Amino acid sequence: MPDTEQPLPSEAGRSARPRRRPLRALAWTLGVAVVVPVVAAAALVLWSVLIRGEPAAHMPDGFEAYASLPSAGAFARDALDLKAVDAMLSSPGLGYVRGLARSLRSKPFFRSSAFARLADVRLDAALYDGGSFVAAAALGYRSAALRLLPLAARVAPGLLARVPGLSYEADATPPRFELAVGGSRLYAIRYRDVLVVASSEELLLKASIPRVSGVEPALAAALKEVRPGSFRFLADTAGFFSSRSQADSRSQADSQGQAGSQGQAGSRNQSAFSRLIAGMSFPSFAAVDLTLADDRISVSVKLPAVAGDPALAELLARKSRTPSALSRLPESVSYFSLLSAGAPAELWKALSPALGDKAEATYAKADDASKAAFGLGLDALLFSWMGDELGAYGSSLGAEPVFFASISDEKARRNVFDRAFGSLFLGRDVSALVGDTRVPRIVFPAFLRSFLDMVGVRLVEPFYLVEDGFIYASQSAELLAACVAESRQGRLLVKTDRWKEGSRGVSPESSASLFYSLDRSAPFFMRGSTGLESALRLYGRGVASLRLGKGSLELELSAVASAGRGRGTDSLPGFPAAAGGRMSSDPVVGRSGSGAPMAYWTSGSSVAAMDLSSGARFGAAMDAPGWVTVAGPAGAPVGSPGGEITAVWAVSERGTVYRMDARLASLDGFPLLTGQSVSGPPSISAGRLVAPVSAEPALMIVSPDGQYRFSGAFGSRARSRPAVSSYAIAALPRSFDSELYVMDTQGTLVPGWPVPLSGLASAAPVFAGDDSAQGGLVVAVTEDGNLFAFRADATAAPGFPVPLEGSFDAAPAWAPGWRSLYLVSAEGRLWRVGTDGSMLGTAPSARPAARGSSVSAFDSDGDGREEIYVSGGGDALYAFSGDLEPLPGYPISGSGVPAFIDVDGDGKADLIERGADDTVRAYSGL
Repeated sequence: MPDTEQPLPSEAGRSARPRRRPLRALAWTLGVAVVVPVVAAAALVLWSVLIRGEPAAHMPDGFEAYASLPSAGAFARDALDLKAVDAMLSSPGLGYVRGLARSLRSKPFFRSSAFARLADVRLDAALYDGGSFVAAAALGYRSAALRLLPLAARVAPGLLARVPGLSYEADATPPRFELAVGGSRLYAIRYRDVLVVASSEELLLKASIPRVSGVEPALAAALKEVRPGSFRFLADTAGFFSSRSQADSRSQADSQGQAGSQGQAGSRNQSAFSRLIAGMSFPSFAAVDLTLADDRISVSVKLPAVAGDPALAELLARKSRTPSALSRLPESVSYFSLLSAGAPAELWKALSPALGDKAEATYAKADDASKAAFGLGLDALLFSWMGDELGAYGSSLGAEPVFFASISDEKARRNVFDRAFGSLFLGRDVSALVGDTRVPRIVFPAFLRSFLDMVGVRLVEPFYLVEDGFIYASQSAELLAACVAESRQGRLLVKTDRWKEGSRGVSPESSASLFYSLDRSAPFFMRGSTGLESALRLYGRGVASLRLGKGSLELELSAVASAGRGRGTDSLPGFPAAAGGRMSSDPVVGRSGSGAPMAYWTSGSSVAAMDLSSGARFGAAMDAPGWVTVAGPAGAPVGSPGGEITAVWAVSERGTVYRMDARLASLDGFPLLTGQSVSGPPSISAGRLVAPVSAEPALMIVSPDGQYRFSGAFGSRARSRPAVSSYAIAALPRSFDSELYVMDTQGTLVPGWPVPLSGLASAAPVFAGDDSAQGGLVVAVTEDGNLFAFRADATAAPGFPVPLEGSFDAAPAWAPGWRSLYLVSAEGRLWRVGTDGSMLGTAPSARPAARGSSVSAFDSDGDGREEIYVSGGGDALYAFSGDLEPLPGYPISGSGVPAFIDVDGDGKADLIERGADDTVRAYSGL
């Protein structure tokens, strides 16, 4: 039977049609939109990680120096923290780089984990002739973004414009990025994950594709030998010495007026060094390993070398040994130089060809003179008995140096000495007796001394001692005997901590060595004024040695930092810096909008400014001599971190007011002509300039908008700087009336003021106590030593006035951390007084008696309690703790009131001071 329950057509149609699922479709769409880019990005990152390049393979041949950094970020962070880096960049031409380094050091991101991860890339760099270079960085997964940058530059042309000077040149060969920096241009490409940067198109073309053969074997081997914790760079020794020799020849030819005939001059124009190098070959790279920290530096240079001259080759092939003189140097030695490469006869034979004809002629004349005087040539007189060690040292026991030489044949020495002393031209004086030691002296006959004195020649007559296979000579018999006694008693330099600290890591086996301490001597590599030599001078004690071995020379240097003399007493690199003219005022400091530490002072009728990090200079002219000060944000000292300068204010004696930005460019509405005669230095109150004027007499208050008004009138004109607080302004005109004025911040006299003082006062007043009308004090001192303190309502504070001994023309200093006032008298005595009038201490300041002194307080070490600084009476700044104990390392050079600001970016306040020689001085903070 047919089914009678068939569905209706319309119902059947509806049931057969699939259901629509809009949420599922939306999910699929979003999934594709999100997942596909994520997968693509992941694939790109994975590709960037797997398909990698080798930076060293991109370096063209012919480089002069090569360096490889396993982690550029770690190296940058470690290097920028070093004081030595600032010293290396202390040359005037590197001011911008020094400022950049100090700015980076102060950036929080530079020390973040994000920077550490992003910058953890290997970086290789090579330097070529003329200063051109190639750098290659293995970016790894970071190169994924770089792969997309050319496409992004086409899609969004304005993207690269955000970096000034950056462009992508798609039609160039090869396609590349270019960056214009000043007058130069950098070129960059990507190959796999390696970013290659070159200073010229030619070098970029050579470096764009890696060598087919890969890294040069000698280069690869040298890079694998890096010492743990050190940075290695390589140098093409042959190319370096060749260019040095050519430059030396040109220099000598020019100095002799022979530049036009240099080819004919030939070897005559070469120095001994150039002639020595010309006879040698350098078959491989020189490897330099450098380990650098603030407390120590270690340098090792391995130099493969082969000599063509047989005598020199024999000398270089001799393996260095431990000199026996090292175990004989007394403990009082502060420096020494020691040569132990060979006997004098061997050294002369090997080096005389390089010294040239003039040296050989001089030797021949000396040989003839020796034969005529003693019947012995120089070979017999000196070389016959001298061993292979000779040198000199200085001792802390005396100023005279001590010379020494080993004795290879004592019998020959005695024979030579007996024969020389028996001649007409030489004698021996044995009258000197030091303790139980008789110290002979080499003397010359009276007739010979008299004759030579007439022609201006002074003969040296040294004392000498022969001891344990060595002969020692010095101008001081006492010093000579004392040093030899130390050695006899086993009190040796090698047992001291000074030697052990300085020589760490340096082998005692050497052919030449030196030990130095900069408080007594400066080795030859520290006597210049370049940045490198300035950096090396930070390490005040060390050992350097030269070791010889078959086919190579190895130089080693190990040095430790000089111990700081005390708080704030180490000059920052680049300082003192010439002010460029007379400094008429103490420097004031603040930070520019970019964070650069700035210093400002007046120089006659000008305002001068210096970027303390880079050394950049700025200036602005005034219509007369005047004063300068700086304004910062409300509540923030301009010298503190974050204390950005909102304006630099200056005012001339004629009353013209200048308001400028950090680089001394005038701000809108200024200069402002007021026509008022200004009688003293200004202050800043709530962002406004407050200056004493003489016509009213009163204080002139100038607002940033150029409006100005006057305070209540005084009985006489003020010449000292107004004191300012958050609630009031105080002024103290110098007159027989001696009235102290207090006004509100608008310049209106506060009821009850002025109050009379009992004597003349030439020093400015100060605010002390709490920075409020309820707990604050206004303090002033008279010239005859009466210290006054008043509350805001003009009533005398309990315990005041306090009588002090002496005369006073310096404003008191308030130290909130100590809750004390500090004063210095013209006689040079320092006083500490409590807010209740109690006498908390007094001490001599050690400075000579003088007027025009200053005392200030600043917490320079961040412990919450201020240090006290006193100047006056010369180019010296003294410092004391709050309980009047002198701080170690002071006085330092400087005069006037010091300023404090972090210059080197290490987060510590550095001391800025004016030098008596018109220099800006900067000393490092703790």
